[in-house]
Amino acid sequence: MKKDFLKLLRNFILLSIPLLGAVFYAAIFPMRYHSPEYPMWAEEKSFVRTDSNDYSVLIIGDSRAKSSVLPELLGNDVYNMAIGGTTAIEMYYAFQNYLKANDPPSYAILIFAPYHFCDIDNYSQTLYYHYLSFWEEAGLTLNAFKSAKEDAILHKGWFTDSLSFRLRLPNKYMAEILDAPSGGNTDENTAVFQKIRQEKGFRSFGTDEENNLENYEVHHETFDSSELVVKYFERLLNSLEEAGTEVIIEQAPVNPFSHEHITSDFYEGFEAWLSETENRHPSCTVVHDVPVYPKNAFGDNNHLNRRGAERYTGELLEKYPEIFKGSLTSGLPQ
Repeated sequence: MKKDFLKLLRNFILLSIPLLGAVFYAAIFPMRYHSPEYPMWAEEKSFVRTDSNDYSVLIIGDSRAKSSVLPELLGNDVYNMAIGGTTAIEMYYAFQNYLKANDPPSYAILIFAPYHFCDIDNYSQTLYYHYLSFWEEAGLTLNAFKSAKEDAILHKGWFTDSLSFRLRLPNKYMAEILDAPSGGNTDENTAVFQKIRQEKGFRSFGTDEENNLENYEVHHETFDSSELVVKYFERLLNSLEEAGTEVIIEQAPVNPFSHEHITSDFYEGFEAWLSETENRHPSCTVVHDVPVYPKNAFGDNNHLNRRGAERYTGELLEKYPEIFKGSLTSGLPQ
């Protein structure tokens, strides 16, 4: 009996070694196997948790903010801490972590795609890249239960998924580990990380010379906002105001085709929600108009290319000269 037990224990240990090895590899070498999307998350997570990053102006938002604003053209005291694929949820926790390590900024410019107040479409990536701490994730999950049980957070099998991501189990990470080249992605990912840091948080997403295809808002008949996202946007605004930060809510451009095909119901709903937000936060500057840029300003259907980003950044510089100290020596692209 004792021999059988010892044999069973030995076999269990032998079977556990590869599993533990995969878990430790996933935890220790994320830059080696993750795709080039990961360094953006890692850079921002490092930035908000590092002290001596006392910037006067922070750009906060999603991929449209990330790819639209070039801080280097606005001044040395501006940083773009947006992350592609996020909503106000991740940005709320990002700002809380920034405040723990740094003085609050004088200004914050918030730029989110309107559809990101309706859809939580990348939360699995938030979990996959371990962006939230255990307690942050637990608090978010509790709030999701309170907010009409948000399906994007509390989908079928959410607990198993959450646990698998938290423990970095092979069912979530092994595929990317095996897909990575034999030499790993460390050099490429490190270069991406350093480029984002050098450009003070800016990152391009689209590389097209022009793009006039439909964007995400076109797929929404109405502005069907998410209760949970709106709740976290309110928490973000309250946190910024309590820190003494002046808040500007800006809008990123859309291409002509998308502008023509976004429904009037969606625009009217978004406009009404912006007005409600403005009434609740009279100290905030709220820009209602969504700019329409020509197709040659877009690198894909949702994001500006470098030409478009330079134009948009230049317009911010002209609109808010009291905030920014930079200058565009090359002029504004048209």
